[in-house]
Amino acid sequence: MASVQSGKQQVPNEEQVPRNRRLQRAQDFTGDQIQSFSAVFLRHGLPFALLGLLFLTDATIWPLLKSATAAARENSTLYLISTGLIFVCLLSHAALGKYPLVRRRIGWIVYLGCLSVWEEWVFRIGIPHYLGTLGIGILLPILISNTLFGILHYFTLRWRWQWCLMAAIGGLFFSHNFANHQNLLLIAGIHWVMTYLNTPRPPNGDRDIAPEYST
Repeated sequence: MASVQSGKQQVPNEEQVPRNRRLQRAQDFTGDQIQSFSAVFLRHGLPFALLGLLFLTDATIWPLLKSATAAARENSTLYLISTGLIFVCLLSHAALGKYPLVRRRIGWIVYLGCLSVWEEWVFRIGIPHYLGTLGIGILLPILISNTLFGILHYFTLRWRWQWCLMAAIGGLFFSHNFANHQNLLLIAGIHWVMTYLNTPRPPNGDRDIAPEYST
C-alpha cells in the first residue's frame, strides 16, 4: 500500500504553475511574474505616488497645477458627476462580465483611477516641467518623459516590450491632449478608462473571481 502511494506523482498546485500572461513576460532578470496586488502597488503604484508628492514640494510647479485643475475647480459639480458616471460605467462593465463583481474588483477599479491621476501628474506635467527648467526646450522633455513612462512599465510591471512601446505612444497622445486643453483630470479620466479596459481584473489571488492577472 505504501509503495503504491509513494509511486503517485504529486500534481502541482494551480498557483505554482506560471500562466501565459497577455502583458507580462516570463521569469527573467526583473523577477518572476507578478501575482499579487501588494507587488503591483509596491513596484508600480507607490513609487509613482511618492514621485508625484515629491514634485508637489517644488513651488515653481504649483501655478502649472492650478492651471491644470482650473476647469475642475470652476465646474466641480460637473466633474464629480462625470467621475461618478465613469465609475458606474466601469462597474457595469465589470458586472456584465463572466466574473462576479466582488469588493476586490471594485477596489481595483478605484485603484486604477487613483493611479491614472498620479501617472498623468508625474509624466505629463511633473517630469516635463522639471526637464524644461534645464533649458532643453519643450518637445524633448515630452519625448523623454513618455519614453521613460514606457520603459518603467518594462521593469515595474514586467510588461512585454510591445506593450511598453504602446504605453509610450499612448503617453504621447495624453501629452498632446494636455497641451491642447491644459486639463489634468480630463486626460486622467481617459487614462482611467483605457487602463481598466487593458487590465480589467485585479492581481491573482482572489478565489471568488479566479482572475488572470493580465498586467
